[in-house]
Amino acid sequence: MYRTDYHTHTLRCGHAGGMARDYVEAALGLGLDEIAVTDHIPLYFLPGDDPLPEFAMAASELPQYVAEVRDLKRQYRGRIDVLIGIEADYVERHEEELRSILEAYEWDVVLGSVHWVAGDWIDSPGAERRHQTEGSEFLWGEYFRLLSKACASGLFDVMTHFDLAKKFGNRCPAACELAEDRAVSSAAESGVAIEVSSAGLRKKVGEIYPGPALLAKLVKRGVDVVFSSDAHAPAEVGWGEDQIRSAAQKAGARRHLSFRSRRSLSHGL
Repeated sequence: MYRTDYHTHTLRCGHAGGMARDYVEAALGLGLDEIAVTDHIPLYFLPGDDPLPEFAMAASELPQYVAEVRDLKRQYRGRIDVLIGIEADYVERHEEELRSILEAYEWDVVLGSVHWVAGDWIDSPGAERRHQTEGSEFLWGEYFRLLSKACASGLFDVMTHFDLAKKFGNRCPAACELAEDRAVSSAAESGVAIEVSSAGLRKKVGEIYPGPALLAKLVKRGVDVVFSSDAHAPAEVGWGEDQIRSAAQKAGARRHLSFRSRRSLSHGL
């Protein structure tokens, strides 16, 4: 069984703890075959070098981050595969800015995410109130609309937490099912993979990302999966591995992917 964790964050992002090396050592201790270090990309769509230090590294810090992970990749070769990754926010009308940042480095994997919805964060502390003030139907509709565009952009290898808007327990309204289906179709047609993440099990919603019904929809359309913890502390590396692997199998998945230089490799479940 080939074991991976494709989503981890370090103290560089401002809301996680531990250095990249700590995450690699945790993965090594668990016997994982590989780990992707995927800190948040600098917030290129907001002004300034470091507009929100609690959410992402400064733009000036990105070269140091890449160099650090590249060095770990070299140091741990033959013991565990360390992947140079990034979690990159998709923000409408800023696609070319993001493309220029991504093209400047040699990544193993680029994770895509949608956090910025209708001018604000969908998952930050306090964002739960938005469902009361702006309405769940509006927020979920916008979330899936942006997710569809992100899938189709060609910027990403893997889309993360495909139903992130449920983080605080605000489930997708039935009225947004068409928007959800469009996002599923966009993922299938673009060839992007999606993560099966244990992070939702640690949140108020208490459910994997994506939830079982949505995961089954994606798998049925031929969308491939990767396994992720979305760890924000070394102790969370590999967290919930058995649950997410089981969920993928129940959804009908027969393989999961790994990446090298943004090219996928397939592994049986």
